[in-house]
Amino acid sequence: MDSDQPLHILIGEGETNNQRIAAVEKLFGFSSQKLMAPKRVLVGEGVLTKICRRKPKLRHFFLFNDVLLYGRLLVHRKLGHPQFIDLSEAVVEDICDNGIYRNGFAIMSPKKSFTVYSSTAEEKTQWVAHMKRSIAEARSLSGNPARDEVRLSPIWIPDAEASHCMVCRSTEFTLVHRRHHCRNCGKVVCHKCSSYRWMLPYQGSSRVRVCSECHTELQTQSQRLMDRTIENEPPGPAAEPETGSEAAASVTESNESPDLNKRGTRFFTQNEPTAEDPVQEPTYLYDARSTDDLNTDSDSEVDSVE
Repeated sequence: MDSDQPLHILIGEGETNNQRIAAVEKLFGFSSQKLMAPKRVLVGEGVLTKICRRKPKLRHFFLFNDVLLYGRLLVHRKLGHPQFIDLSEAVVEDICDNGIYRNGFAIMSPKKSFTVYSSTAEEKTQWVAHMKRSIAEARSLSGNPARDEVRLSPIWIPDAEASHCMVCRSTEFTLVHRRHHCRNCGKVVCHKCSSYRWMLPYQGSSRVRVCSECHTELQTQSQRLMDRTIENEPPGPAAEPETGSEAAASVTESNESPDLNKRGTRFFTQNEPTAEDPVQEPTYLYDARSTDDLNTDSDSEVDSVE
């Protein structure tokens, strides 16, 4: 990836790129042309281990020059539960190796932030380099080459890393005392310490669960902002603060194996020979593991199990 050309010129928006994108649409069961967009090219694809709430899970990622798409592995060589991340507001950061977790990096955005791990250090280097270049191009295409102060969603602490509430530190998690996650800081907290709701602009227009520590901090910030607004506005009737509506959803965790398959990641910035099928199907579902290891329950990306 030595060329300084934009990715949509380096890879090209021709028939080969269109075939690759059409193959991705087929894997997810999308309608034809759903992923087609001017100057959009498929930069690369591969399977990474995503650190989720309860356990690591395999996810198939597709990197475009403006958006990151990933989904769950299903039987019948298909993918499901598609998730999109706008790269113009995304950030990728290196994660140092820690015990059994190696070759990791963090993907952060206002919508969702999480950590993923590749199977080799070389794959990690390729993913990080291609993602940084795609992020830069996405910002350029969106007309915002310099990243503004965008509030990124926190990376959730996995359930297994907290046996007690991370706020009060006294409540032990059991079948009765369930784990919840603060949407502002990502800590694992008990019900008592997370009984507050707040509207976080980067999380949408609904009020979401926050811990007591963040609630106090957010209240202080809100009061300071209101005080400054009152000082600067001309005399007149005070405007009523807006309030968001509450929302809730439910999610079931998957029981997929965290083991990576042996199929390598592919990037299309090199002039590789094009196979008959431009995007590889997830054949490892049958070749590398039994279907008993798979679970088609919804993923935790829905941000609903609190």
